[in-house]
Amino acid sequence: METVSLPMKPNVSTGSLAGGSIGNAFKITVNVPPGTDLNCPIPSSNLGGMGLKSTKAFPEEVYANLPDVQGALCRRIVDPIEREVFLVGMLGVTSGILPNVYGYYGGKKLEPNLYTYTLGPYGEGKSGLMWARKLAEAIHQEKHEKTAELVNTHKEEMARYKMESKMFEQGKASTMPEQPKQPPHLKMYIPSNIGKTGMLQLLVENSGRGIMFETEADTLAEAMRQEHGGFSDVLRQAFGHEPMSFFRRTNSEDVEIPSPSLSVVLSSTFDQLLKLIPSVENGLFSRFLYYEFDSTPEFNNVFDKNKNGYSKYFTEMGVWFRKMHSELTTLSYPIEFELKPHQQERFLKEFSEQKSELREHVSMALGGTVNRMGMICFRIAMQLSVIRAYEGGTLPHILECTDQDFENSLRILNTFTKHMVAVYDKLPRLKSITVENSGDKDALRLEQKRQCLELNGKGMTNVREISILVFGSDSHKSTVHRWIKGY
Repeated sequence: METVSLPMKPNVSTGSLAGGSIGNAFKITVNVPPGTDLNCPIPSSNLGGMGLKSTKAFPEEVYANLPDVQGALCRRIVDPIEREVFLVGMLGVTSGILPNVYGYYGGKKLEPNLYTYTLGPYGEGKSGLMWARKLAEAIHQEKHEKTAELVNTHKEEMARYKMESKMFEQGKASTMPEQPKQPPHLKMYIPSNIGKTGMLQLLVENSGRGIMFETEADTLAEAMRQEHGGFSDVLRQAFGHEPMSFFRRTNSEDVEIPSPSLSVVLSSTFDQLLKLIPSVENGLFSRFLYYEFDSTPEFNNVFDKNKNGYSKYFTEMGVWFRKMHSELTTLSYPIEFELKPHQQERFLKEFSEQKSELREHVSMALGGTVNRMGMICFRIAMQLSVIRAYEGGTLPHILECTDQDFENSLRILNTFTKHMVAVYDKLPRLKSITVENSGDKDALRLEQKRQCLELNGKGMTNVREISILVFGSDSHKSTVHRWIKGY
C-alpha cells in the first residue's frame, strides 16, 4: 500500500477516545393512533422523544470519538450550545478543504463536501460558526495573497504586451504578441451575494472548489431571487458533483465545470430559512444537514475569561488545517476511501430500516431524503477518516474506515436526522385543492387528478392517504382508485 509520511499532529489534548457500538442508530419507535394519516407529518413532539430538546443534542460519545484535533477544538468551547453549533460548522467547513479524496457511492465518485444549516433565534448561539470559519481562513488568506502576486505579475505582463504591440504596429517586431490572460480570483470562501454567472466563474477559477459560508441565509436567498442571478440549480447540481456549464460573454466561450466540489455552511432564523427553502418539495431541503436550537432563558456571561482566547486559538489551529490542505493538494495520487465489508452490511441495514421507519411513521415523502442522508453519512465518515489518517502521519492510497469513525458517523447522522424531522414538521408542504379556492370546477378536477397520479407515481399506493392529501378527506377513495387504475 502506497503511503506518504506527514508531519506530526499539533499538541492538543486528546481526551478519552473510547469506541463502542451504538446499536440501532436510526431506530424510531412510534405509537400511531388508528386513522392517522401516515403521509402527513407527525409533530416531532410525538416521535418517541425525537423532538425533545434533550434528545436532539449530540451525545458525548460523538465528541469523545472525533479525531484528536476535532475533539480538542470542540472541547475548547465551554458553552454547550455554542459547542454544538461549532461542531456543525466545523463539519461543514472541513468538508470543503479535503481535496484529492473520494469514495465510490452508488457507482459514482463522491467527495466529502457537506451542506449544513444552523437554525436559531436572533442574537443567540451562532458565534460557534464564526470560530468554525477560522479553520479555513488561513487557506483563504493564502489564496488571497497568491491572487495579489498574480495581479502584480499580470500588470507587468500587460505593460510588456503594450510595448511589444506598439513595436509591432511600428514594424519593429515581426509577430503580434499574445495578450496575457486575466489572473484568477483565488478564494476558499465564495461570497453568496453574487449572481449565478459570478458564482460559476469563481468555481472555474478555483478548480471547481470552494466553501459558501453565510450566517444570514436571506443574503443568499435574495441573490437567488435576482433576475438572471438565481443559482438554486447550481447548489442542487454541485451537491452530487454534477457537471455544469455556462457561456462567458467576455471571451465568447463555453466554460465547463466537470465535477464541482462545493461545501455550504448557512445559518439563519426559521423565517429566513423559508426564503431559501419555502417548502419540503424544494429540491434543496433534502441536501442539507439541519441543526436547530432554542433561545436560552439565561443571559450569557459576557465576561467569561475562558472565551478570551478563542479567536487566537482557532486562528492558530487554522494554520494546521492549511498545512493539511496543502499536503492533500500536492499528493501525487488521490486517496480512495472505502468502508470495510462488515461496515457496508451495517450501513445498508441501518439506512434501510431508517427509510422504512420514516416513510411509515413520519411521511412517505421522506424516502428520497433518507437516500441523501445515506450519502451524507458516507461523506462524514470520509472526513473523519482522512483527518485521523493525517494525524497518524500517513495517507494511504486506499483508506479504509475505522470502526470508530464509522460508528461515530452514524451517531452524528442520527442526531442530524432528529433535527431534519423537526424542520420537516414545520415547513409548508403540498396543500389540498378545494372547490372554495378554485372557480373552474373542470380545471380543479384535472388538477386533482394530476396530483393523485403524481403521488401514486412517487410510490404512494394507499388510496385513502392520497384522498386525504388531495381532497382533504378520505371520502374520495373510489375516485382516486378509478384514476389510478385508468378507469
